[in-house]
Amino acid sequence: MIYTIAATLLTAALLYTLLFEDRHELAECVKYIFKPDIISLLQGKWHDDIWMSFKLSLWLAVSTGVGVLVYINFG
Repeated sequence: MIYTIAATLLTAALLYTLLFEDRHELAECVKYIFKPDIISLLQGKWHDDIWMSFKLSLWLAVSTGVGVLVYINFG
């Protein structure tokens, strides 16, 4: 179990440094993921919404996926 947590946190930290410039960009991604796409489209920020949502989803999916795979292999 310790390997799983360590691998997940390490992957999340490394991907964080690759995908996000700072914590403010991460907070902006969280805002965009909860904002409906139609609102972003009307504001002219649809491309930003899609890109920010993709980055956050990728970060969460890969970090969680690594944790699950380590748990399956070492569990």
